[in-house]
Amino acid sequence: MFKTIIVAIDGSEQAEHALATACDIAGKYKSKIHLVHSPEVETTAIAVGSGAVAIAPSPEKIAEAGKQVMEQAAKQAEAQGCTPAECIIGNGDPADEILQQAEKSKADLIVTGRRGLGGLASLLLGSVSHKVSQNAPCTCMTVK
Repeated sequence: MFKTIIVAIDGSEQAEHALATACDIAGKYKSKIHLVHSPEVETTAIAVGSGAVAIAPSPEKIAEAGKQVMEQAAKQAEAQGCTPAECIIGNGDPADEILQQAEKSKADLIVTGRRGLGGLASLLLGSVSHKVSQNAPCTCMTVK
């Protein structure tokens, strides 16, 4: 039923639950899983006089953080008997990266975690899982 599964990884507890669910499904259907992570940059603001200056982390720090998140996810998958076929670290919008990899690998299923934004915040901000589910070329599962 599911030959290729894309799993969205972001280092959150919700993503860990999504990965565990994807590994369970992969075990039942002998599927290949592909882990996808696209680090979102968090900036730090410093007040200078009456203004503020945003300081973004260096590309090296972003890459290192992304690598650490992916290594942890790969270890978690392997601990559940599920060796990832591919670990992709993107550098664009997380939802777009997930959707591109789903198309590229001809995925049958995309598994994402749910952030748990409140109704109003979700309505105003949207979410990666929502964008993926609305634009995916295949079945999507959002794990709480």
